[in-house]
Parts: sequence; C-alpha cells; structure tokens
Amino acid sequence: MIKKSIHFLLALALYGLLVFFIAYSYPGKENFDMTRLWPAGPEIFQSWLLTLYISLASLFFSMFTGFVLYLASVSKLPFFRYVGRIFDEIVFGSPLIVFIIAMYYFIAIPMGINNRLNVGILAFSLYMAPYMKSVLLGAMESIDANQYQAIQVLGFSKSQAYRYIIIPQILKVIFPPLIGNLTFIIKGSSLLSVIGVKELYFQIDRIQANLLLYVEGYLLMFVTYLLMTIPLVALSRWIEKKVSV
Repeated sequence: MIKKSIHFLLALALYGLLVFFIAYSYPGKENFDMTRLWPAGPEIFQSWLLTLYISLASLFFSMFTGFVLYLASVSKLPFFRYVGRIFDEIVFGSPLIVFIIAMYYFIAIPMGINNRLNVGILAFSLYMAPYMKSVLLGAMESIDANQYQAIQVLGFSKSQAYRYIIIPQILKVIFPPLIGNLTFIIKGSSLLSVIGVKELYFQIDRIQANLLLYVEGYLLMFVTYLLMTIPLVALSRWIEKKVSV
C-alpha cells in the first residue's frame, strides 16, 4: 500500500513538473490573468449546471431508447431486429457532431422544432441508444442460465423473478458502464455548441472571445470538465471493485 502511494505521488510530481514547464515556457505568461474571468463567474456556473442537466437528461432518456433497441434485438420478428441493426450501423458510422447537425437541420427544423436544448438532448438520447443496448445485453448475458432454471423450480412468478433475482444482479453490472456513458455525454455535450446550445463550452468560448482571454478561457474549460469527469471515473472504478468482491 505504501509503495503504491509513493508511486502515485511520483506520478503526480511528474505531471506537476510538466505543468510547471508549460507555464514557464508560455510566451504570454506576463499577461496571464485568470481574475479577469471572475465577473463572468455566475454566467459560467449557470452553463456548467446546464451541461450537467443535459448530460443527466440524455443519460435517462438513452436508457429508455436503449431498452427499446434491446427489445428489438431480441425480438422474434426479423423486421424489428433489422430496424434495430440498421439504426446501430447509422450511429456507429456517424461522428457525434455530424449526428447532432443532422438531427437539428434535417429533422428538427423541417418539423418546426426550434428548441435547440431539447433537440440536443434528443440527439444524445438516440446516439447513446446502441451503447445502452450493449450494456443491457451484457447485463442479461451475465446471469447464468442455471439461475433461470432455479427460478422455475422455486415457482417464482415473472415479476418476483425480476424483482428479487434478475434486476438486483443487472443493476450491479450496469452501473459502471452507465457512469462511463455519462462521462462520454458530458464530454460530448460541448458539441451542442454547433447548434447554439448555451452549455459550458459555448459560454466560455463566447466570454473568452469578448475579453480576449483565450488561454485563460481554455484553461478554465479544461479544469471544469475534469471536475465533472474525474469523480465519475473514480466512482465507476470503486463500484467495479465492490461488485467484483
């Protein structure tokens, strides 16, 4: 344990030296001033909260769309399986930014939907659906076939089987990948700026352009996204350790 702590501190020291070297080598360090961003603090904080809202809402709705895709993938009707498979290929073959643009300009606007925020959440909910479906498939496959036989022998009803046996085991398996998906959505939410959603990236980019504080703005952007994603990564690893015990 002590050796691990020493190696961890050495790794932190290495990154600290790297940051110091970059800061020392930066040609405009004399003009570097983060305090000039403080007046825009409330505005940046609101956009940070909006980013969290977008990410959590997208994760929630992607669980629903992913479940629909899961049902299609296990359907006995080939039609539904093909519908799901084609949608999977569309998503896996499309960069997220292209998918967002297509959703807004080719679908939302022709249909008269002008709420950019809702369109952004919908785009994420659909884009993440195949990934969520894969999580559900993996969770269901993790349940041993013998357990289903035991359920029948014990005479459990379908609702009892899901409530007491299947769902508790599924939850243990899906939490780490769910957190991984949430981390992906948080990072990808910056792409919603292309359709004018005033999330964190959009607001900091606008503020730094107005104040001509590009280095300070990008540094703040870098730190604020890490403050959201690093705790989630740590939580995911902690859950994985608890589940594997």
